[in-house]
Amino acid sequence: MEKVFEYLKRSITIAWKSVFFNFTQYLPFFIAIIIVQLLFGMMTVSNDNNNNVEYQHVMEEYNYHMVLKGLNSDQARYLIEDRGAVFKSDVIFQIVDSEEYENNFTGEKRYDIYLRFLPELKASLKRFTGSYEKELAALGAEGTSFTKSTTSLLTFEDNERANAVTFIFVTLVLLAVCIFLLTSLYNIRINQYKFTYGIYLTFGADFKMLFSTAFWELFVIFVVTFLPSLGVSTLISWLIYRVSGYGFLFNGLSILKTFLFTLVVILASCWTPMKIMSVKDPMGLIITEDNSNLVTSPMRSFNIFGEKFPTKYEFYSIWRFRKYNVQLLTTAIVFCALFIMGLYMADIYTTDLNYPRPQFEVDLKNSGFEYDEIMSRELYNMDGVRAVEINDNSMEAMDIGSHIIVKTKDVRLFKNLVRYEGTEFDPQGESVRVANQVLYTALTEEQIQILSDYDYKGDLNCITDPNYVIVGDSVSNVPMFKFDVGDTIWIAVKTGQIRSVDTNVTGRALLKNQIKYFHFDYRPYTIGAVIYDIPSGSTPIFMNLDNYKEITGKTPKATSFNVYVDHDITVDGVNDLYREIREWSHDYGDVKVSNRDITLSNAIAKDKHYNELYVVISLLILCISPLVWFFSQTLYYTKREREFNILQSLGAVAKEIRQIYLQGGLCMAVMSFITAIILSYAGSYVLFYIYNVIMPYFTRENVRYVFYMPWYAILTSIVMSVACGFLSTYLPFKNYYKNRYSLENGGAGKEFGADE
Repeated sequence: MEKVFEYLKRSITIAWKSVFFNFTQYLPFFIAIIIVQLLFGMMTVSNDNNNNVEYQHVMEEYNYHMVLKGLNSDQARYLIEDRGAVFKSDVIFQIVDSEEYENNFTGEKRYDIYLRFLPELKASLKRFTGSYEKELAALGAEGTSFTKSTTSLLTFEDNERANAVTFIFVTLVLLAVCIFLLTSLYNIRINQYKFTYGIYLTFGADFKMLFSTAFWELFVIFVVTFLPSLGVSTLISWLIYRVSGYGFLFNGLSILKTFLFTLVVILASCWTPMKIMSVKDPMGLIITEDNSNLVTSPMRSFNIFGEKFPTKYEFYSIWRFRKYNVQLLTTAIVFCALFIMGLYMADIYTTDLNYPRPQFEVDLKNSGFEYDEIMSRELYNMDGVRAVEINDNSMEAMDIGSHIIVKTKDVRLFKNLVRYEGTEFDPQGESVRVANQVLYTALTEEQIQILSDYDYKGDLNCITDPNYVIVGDSVSNVPMFKFDVGDTIWIAVKTGQIRSVDTNVTGRALLKNQIKYFHFDYRPYTIGAVIYDIPSGSTPIFMNLDNYKEITGKTPKATSFNVYVDHDITVDGVNDLYREIREWSHDYGDVKVSNRDITLSNAIAKDKHYNELYVVISLLILCISPLVWFFSQTLYYTKREREFNILQSLGAVAKEIRQIYLQGGLCMAVMSFITAIILSYAGSYVLFYIYNVIMPYFTRENVRYVFYMPWYAILTSIVMSVACGFLSTYLPFKNYYKNRYSLENGGAGKEFGADE
């Protein structure tokens, strides 16, 4: 144990002296580690507060876990008397409330029972599901059933686990970003001090010694900055969450989590560079003491002073150092791209909160009724009802052997749709394409208003005319078509077949086989409106009920529907509306009404403040970019000072040396501008594709996220990249101008600046 303490004391003492005697050299690492600790500190504190916010919200709204609705008197009595419990220890629930009402259609008494399970929640729920529900079903009359609804209080533990999964995922992303940051800085430092490391290796240093030195230096910086960084991250989190009204929670484990996170980042950031360095040839490092591993000599030499010096000379230098320039540009500007992606994540989060989801689901199947004009008037007269959407009125084209034909001019570039090679459609000399990833949907006049929430062009009421349809422009939320109002599409109605097609075939192969072996009647329709931002697994085509029946062969039914509520409705308002809809449903017999708690979920999500967190995290990541720029360029131009001194000794004057710096800075600014746009666009499109195309396969829900590159973020990224690209070159020149002028330093033999 004594040896361990001696080792720690010696290592930390040496590292402390190395860091603070060379403070300027290690300043970028101080800033970087502070950013690392701020990023994770905010995430771990916010995760604790998110769980607290969700719990407080749920406890305000619910004091029960489950409600059983539509019970008959025998079933209600079974629960009230708790006949399933033989001993007191068998009691697994408490009845919080019960409501009695009369089914106005049948005149039968019905009951709603509200249950709160005892603390052993999972065991109690498992026993209730396995025992009580079977007894309740046996006590029900034939042809009737009760409805079971659970509340957010029951699923809170699951939500906590989901929050933990989200926290772990974000932690892994931040871990990758932070390791990339520190590794990049360390690689820059190593690249500029190869001579020093070559000496270390010559005198017997191995990986263990190199890694130990690097780790303890960063560890000293980590310890010095830890408490201030944690305090600032907690303060930022407090400023974000104090407006929620649920207090601010600080868990002592946040200190340990942040400590371990930063420790892992430091270990990973030192390990790889030192591992690579330890196997290098020492003499190779001594000979290539600077950027030589990133330098490629020109294929030919030239008379520098006879070739428009210094312009052509510096252009050759940019090419000569192209590996270094590429490494610097991609490393520094990737953080600008991450900044824009972070703001895009904030926009995605806001879009998801504002996405129209139904608050209530109403099932009429067991009632014998269908949704009609009378029900419509009754529901729309209720305060808070914004729209009613019929559920079972859609059909995929490929499921009925149908497809659509569109003109090639209406298909976007690089969208590889199937060419029509059949004989039953006459394109009249025009080039056409075929698609079967299409969803046919029937709409009544009332249902048209559902579409008014989206961005559209044209007249939504056009479908009252049997010759018109409304279309979307996308497949899997990615724009596929460039339809315009007045364009024509042809919808294929299957009329027969030569032979069946392989049911295992899908996609393009299925479509080609259907065209080859089926007979079709192609019916032209005029596009009356185009919707640009509607969620789309398949391209939606909306039509009236008659057209829908002719194309699909299915009569639209309205035995279930969704109810959308006003955007500004409160959680209490939703609860009042829920009771009103339940009372309305009693007039129609066995009607099931479910509350999806969308308004409550959105209220919780807003108070989690992910939007603000993403913005703050993005700004911190943006601060990394100038750090990389100035650290790398300062060391780079410091190494090139000897080169410029030699140029002076050969006759170059101050003005020409200044032009080398300025031209290098301008070239770097131009390359930064181009690289910033390319990386920012690529990063944003990756997020767009993940959330629009990939995520729906896992969430089973299509939400349309518009491709987003905010002008202010792009402008900030470009301005910062261009400014850093220029200033990180110009500021080293100012330092060179001040200090490098004497002959003994390899200069021109007179004070720099005397001959301009």
